[in-house]
This record gives sequence, structure tokens and C-alpha cells, in this order.
Amino acid sequence: MENKKYPTGYSWIRQLLISILGTSIGVGLTFGVNRLVDSSKQREAQHQTAIMAVCDIDEISQSLKEDMRLEDSLFNVTMYVATHQELIDSLPIDTLDMAFKYLYDDPMEVKSWTADTKENAFNSGIDARMNLGNNKFYDNIQTCYYTRRSLIKVMEEAPMFHRPISKDVYEDFLQKLPPAAIDYNGIPHPDAKRMMMKQVFAQGPTTLYIKRYFSRRNAYIQAANNLELLNRENKLLMNITDKEIETYLKMNSDNVSNRISADLIAGTWEAGLANNLQTFVFHGDSTVEKTFKMDGTFQIVLPEEQKEIFVVTPLTIFMKGRWSLKGDSLIIDFDAKTVELLSFDMDVSNFPQASLERLKDSLEIKKEMMKNYILDGMRHQTFKDVCAVSLDRSASTMMWSEEITAPNGKKETTTLQLYRKPE
Repeated sequence: MENKKYPTGYSWIRQLLISILGTSIGVGLTFGVNRLVDSSKQREAQHQTAIMAVCDIDEISQSLKEDMRLEDSLFNVTMYVATHQELIDSLPIDTLDMAFKYLYDDPMEVKSWTADTKENAFNSGIDARMNLGNNKFYDNIQTCYYTRRSLIKVMEEAPMFHRPISKDVYEDFLQKLPPAAIDYNGIPHPDAKRMMMKQVFAQGPTTLYIKRYFSRRNAYIQAANNLELLNRENKLLMNITDKEIETYLKMNSDNVSNRISADLIAGTWEAGLANNLQTFVFHGDSTVEKTFKMDGTFQIVLPEEQKEIFVVTPLTIFMKGRWSLKGDSLIIDFDAKTVELLSFDMDVSNFPQASLERLKDSLEIKKEMMKNYILDGMRHQTFKDVCAVSLDRSASTMMWSEEITAPNGKKETTTLQLYRKPE
């Protein structure tokens, strides 16, 4: 084979070719590694998105079941009242309140399962179907969310979900009552409630609504069952384990730490706002002090002026007690005998001028009577709480949660968030 010789002036070409070849190999390797890393990150992101959607649908299904259980309990009470209307004057007010809750279309009621924040997050990515890498899973999730939207539409439009006491009917009833029959929270007094419930149960729409109970219940059951069946398949399609779901829920529970100890609770904690501020001081010797600044409210009757007025009473309450920690349960037991009123005032700006003139010599006496009334009432109460406690990882935010039984018989969880006050 003939060995050609390149002119000396072209010797750089060989070096350039080698350099380009080497660079190409290096870049190719880099791109290859980056593609592997990006692919791994993408798969993990897809998996986390899938877990988010599955957990959201599980939560929707559980909330629907809770609503169904509430529907069952309120229906039973309402049915009792409907079949014992002659007893309305003697039935407990709590019973009538439960029946009213069942029949009233409360505009303030918001069902947690109707929130579409997670659905919007799931659909917000570009080409979500392609990014998840599983068309069947994507279609299932969309069907789940469609089931939720369909139920919401049925509840808004179907006659069987239209409650007999609309907000306009209720407002009209309240406006026809004399002022003395309504408290300053806008709630009718017991006698007015009884009169209203007699009228409500005597109407045909109330009877029809009660009879449609099973249709409403079936709508809840069908939606909840569909969601459960689809979500079981969802977990199989994306190979999502119970352990992964548990980990996801823990990671998205406000970064809460499980490390609870008496040393971390000791200190001063505050909760609330300036006009409704609670301060707890937990001492190392298991004693605790609480200071509670709040605006109390009283209704005062002025017979001479034939008026009822609303009086704000800013006050500061102080009490002592003991605390202990058992596992993640915080037990606080205040001694009612230690209750003190550190401050008390009465805003008389709503008083008519004539009444202020008439009461100027006795106003301080009446204020003292109110203070004694508050103290006497508090000293005959029990102040003991047992709540589940958790701390964030910085131990600067503490969450208390306690399960209570609401008037309708449903178990509800109340929470209080406290912040550590710097020493």
C-alpha cells in the first residue's frame, strides 16, 4: 500500500481530527450519563405524582364515607323528630339542632372532598399523560376526578339534594322574629327554634326530603365504591406500595417530628391573636400557668329604654395547674380554684347616653357583679385536657389535636397551633 506523505503545512489536520474525535467521545459519554440521571429523576417524579394522586383519591373516598355516616346519624335524629312532632316543645335543643342541620342548606358549609387543588396540580404539567408513562393509570385518575365532579353537580342540581330550609327561607324567618328572640350570634333562642321546627316539619318539602334519604345515600355509596375500585387498580398499575403511601403522608404532614420529650415542651408558648391570645408556661417541675387575653361578650337588657345592647368586655384570665407527657399525649389539668381575673373592662360605647347618665353611680357596681359572675362560673368548671401533641423539627411550633364529640354525635378533631416564645 502506497504511503502518502502530507506536506508539512498540513500536519495539523491529523491532530485536529484526533482532537475532534476525542471531544466527540467525551461529549457523548457525558450526554449518555446525563440522560441516565435525567431519566431516573423523571421516573421518580412520575412516581411521586402518581402517589400524590392516589392519596388524594383515597382521601376523597374516605371523606365521602364520613359524609355518609353523618347523613345516617342526622337522618335518624330527624326521622325521630318527624314522627314525634307533638314532643317538639319538650325535646332537647341538641336534638332539634341536629335535625335543623340535616334540613338547612347552610351556605357556610364546605365539604373537604370538593377541593380540587390536587387535581389541578396533577393536570398542570405539560403532556401529563405522556409524562406519567402509563395511559391506563392516567385515564383511571381522570375517571376518579370525573366521578367527584359528577357527584358535586348532582348535589347542586338534583332535587333529592335540595334541602327544605334554604338560606332565604331561614333569613326571612329570623327577620320576622322580635329582636329579643335572637342572640348576638344571630341564633334564635330555644322557644323560637321550637316554633320554627314545628313549621318546618309541617311542610311537604320536609317530608319529601326525608323520604329521599336512600337516594342520597346511594349516590354517596356509588361514588365512594367507584373511587375505591379504581384506586386499587391505580396502585397496581404504578406499583405503589402501602409503605410508599405512608412515607408520602408523613413527608407532607407539615414536617412534623416524632421526637416528643418533656424538655422540648418546657418553655413559654403562645397561640392566637392579640385580642384572643393564650400563653402557656410549662415549667420543668411539671407545673403550668396559663394567661388568656380575650374579648368577652354580654347582652345587657335596659328595661327603661326597652333595649338590648351588646357589650364587649376585654379581660385577662390566669390559672395554674400541672402537666405531664405520656407518649405523644399531653395532659394538662388546671386547678379551677386558682382562676384569677388579672384585668377586666367594659366597653360602654353602645349604651344610650340617657342610660349612662342614669347608671353613672351604679356602673362600677354592675361591672363588679359581672366580674364575680365570670369568676364564679369559671371556678365551678373542670379544666382538664388530653391531646395528641407534635412538634416541628425546629421544636418552635407545637400542634395540639383533640377528638371531641360534636352535638350531632360525629367525632371531630380540633387543633391548636402554638409558637415558642423566645426567652
